Amino acid sequence: MTTSSSYAIGIDVGTGSVRCMIFDDKWVPVIQWQKPIHTYHSSSAPLEYEQSSTNIWEAICYCVRKCLELGSFTSEQVGLIRSIGFDATCSLVVLDGKYQPVSVSLSGNDEQNIIMWLDHRAHAEAAIINSSSDDVLKNFGGKISLEMQPGKLMWLKRNLSKEQWTRARHFFDLPDYLHFRVTEQLDRSLCSSVCKLCYRSSEKQHGWDEKFWAKFDLDDLMENNSAKLGQLVRKPFSNSNTDVLSKKAADELGLPEGIHVGSPLIDAYAGALGGLACKSPIADAHLTERLVIVAGTSSCFMACSEKAVFVPGVWGPHYNVLIPNLWLSEGGQSAAGKSIDHIIQIHPAYNELKQLADEQNKNIFDILNEILNNLQKKHNVSNVSLLSSDLHMTIDFHGNRSPLADSELGATITGLRFDTSLNNLAIQYLTVLQAVAYDSRHIIEIMTKSGHHFRVVQICGGLARLALLTQIMADVVQMPVYVSEATNDCVLLGAAICGQLIADNAHQVEDLLNKIACPIQIYMPDSKIADFHKDKYEIYRLLQQTEINSRKQMSKYRQS
Repeated sequence: MTTSSSYAIGIDVGTGSVRCMIFDDKWVPVIQWQKPIHTYHSSSAPLEYEQSSTNIWEAICYCVRKCLELGSFTSEQVGLIRSIGFDATCSLVVLDGKYQPVSVSLSGNDEQNIIMWLDHRAHAEAAIINSSSDDVLKNFGGKISLEMQPGKLMWLKRNLSKEQWTRARHFFDLPDYLHFRVTEQLDRSLCSSVCKLCYRSSEKQHGWDEKFWAKFDLDDLMENNSAKLGQLVRKPFSNSNTDVLSKKAADELGLPEGIHVGSPLIDAYAGALGGLACKSPIADAHLTERLVIVAGTSSCFMACSEKAVFVPGVWGPHYNVLIPNLWLSEGGQSAAGKSIDHIIQIHPAYNELKQLADEQNKNIFDILNEILNNLQKKHNVSNVSLLSSDLHMTIDFHGNRSPLADSELGATITGLRFDTSLNNLAIQYLTVLQAVAYDSRHIIEIMTKSGHHFRVVQICGGLARLALLTQIMADVVQMPVYVSEATNDCVLLGAAICGQLIADNAHQVEDLLNKIACPIQIYMPDSKIADFHKDKYEIYRLLQQTEINSRKQMSKYRQS
């Protein structure tokens, strides 16, 4: 291991695993480890997904200790670890007055004390909140998502036993829970509180809106100066002498007591921060001109602005949640990577694909790319995208988050034939990648029309490793698209940066990010394929509208 004057740790709690990465003083990754975490999910309750805060914390401790072991950290080097930062999914954690887990499940099992972000049990409650037309909704594109916490809190109060609800004394968004777990402080972050719990934040106003919660019989959350949701809510990168690792947490993690603990971030926001720390291919592009797409199971479109930009169907604008004194808008795809996996895995040739990948010691995406390259040569087409001219699909398998804000929308596919070959699977794979890009174009168009201005796009997260998707994205949006080099991970980098960064304004943050300037790979748009993608994009939008119209026409037969 190379010598370094200091080290920083980034922790990412994702949907299915915990990851830890240690960086040196030049923000170069030193070592990484990950461990799966358990999800409680049953076919008898298909909309409900739950996790355990105990299980997550144990996985974090394991990953940190494993990184120290595999990195051969000496006691002296462990003493050079200066900071630790956390990001996590926007899942809801519930604790009692003694900070022990309280069940969010009708089973009453206290190990199941987290409602996951992708849990859709609160559909009716979210609809009630949205029908109120409360002023709070203006900062969420006109509607809150059923994936946000207000609907889930309402569901808990309406469905849990009175005893369970009364026991629940602390509600955390998962990033804030992790900060509490290591510092023993009950502070909350503006990132989680504003974006997922409807805390009011602007240049002139900060605070919980008591009238909003009272509308939905949740005024008890405001008791004792809002203690259940957080009495002190802090902006990102603010400095506090309480942001230090407690002795208990330090012993469990194998780290020095008292190292700095940064303001926690939602995972997508950590990805945006890490993305902005990558060198832009347009040197003079300001933070507000760089769109970061954090693309994984789902995708988030993160855009900063100096003034509030209201975009229909896009969450925000939120003030002071990522970069001090800037607004942030968040578009999203509920199922980006998940749609790609789904299309591949339901195809009759999937097992044949897996067997071929195992035999050649390659991943399935390498095999699919090889098949597409061979088909491109066979059919003598100038661009691989042309192979899908007769197949079209949308990716609304889990509803549409942005910009339609329709959780009931379904996906559509047209052009299917009796073809179960590997070649057909490869074409369907190509088509779903294009669908992800067309859905992205729809979000970008709406954001641009509303007042955002983008000159460059970055993709980070798991989908950044799909080079074909990145090139298709550049061709579809006709802008340069870039990714970090494969050795880096923007989400973990963002978590580590927020563990160390202390700043009061956007200029200080931008200066630091420009100094980090992680290396990138750039994908330039091909103008020759632009008309093809324009036509397919129009078909994509037509398919979405057909699905909307069909559902409306048949609604009279649907059981309530």
